[in-house]
Amino acid sequence: MVIIGVTGSIGTGKTTVSGMFRRMGAAVIDADEISHQLIYPGKPAWKKVVSVFGKTILRRDHFIDRKALGRKVFADRRLLKKLGGIIHPLVYKEIRGRIARIKRSDPSAIVVVDVPLLLESGGQKQVDKVVVVAAPRSVQLVRAGGKFGLGKSEILRRIKMQMPIKEKIKAADFVIDNGGSFVSTAKQSRAIWKKLVGA
Repeated sequence: MVIIGVTGSIGTGKTTVSGMFRRMGAAVIDADEISHQLIYPGKPAWKKVVSVFGKTILRRDHFIDRKALGRKVFADRRLLKKLGGIIHPLVYKEIRGRIARIKRSDPSAIVVVDVPLLLESGGQKQVDKVVVVAAPRSVQLVRAGGKFGLGKSEILRRIKMQMPIKEKIKAADFVIDNGGSFVSTAKQSRAIWKKLVGA
């Protein structure tokens, strides 16, 4: 079994690349999806997040308003660290459980773990290879604006709070330049896949 951590920065296209690996045969685990489920109303993480950040982050249906929470944590590095301290251990626990289940059914599987803050949270210790997806800042702004409905200043604030992409690239085993065409990104992903399958 090979476990690949796919990471990058907001708007670089991690999900796109993970989807390409899925089509090539990888089992994909989405850390964002897990973190969203962990903060559903009534869940232990929901209770902790609300106790730390207050009820002003709740919508009328008691779900956490992720945009409101984002505005708070990306304006204060200490709050971002507090949120990470609540969420990250639970996310990695769930990831380990899912990997174990995959291994039981397919011991030679290639597993892709899509984790936005893989390096910031120390998650590189739990994967065999790190793939960093990079893109120019201008591309990040367009993609993140379209996907998350955020303004330029909000996106830049989030980028600033994350590890610089140059630092992530230094820690990578593979880098995918996702600033060009879909075809170019697919070609780079296939080349990495061939190396991993042949490993």
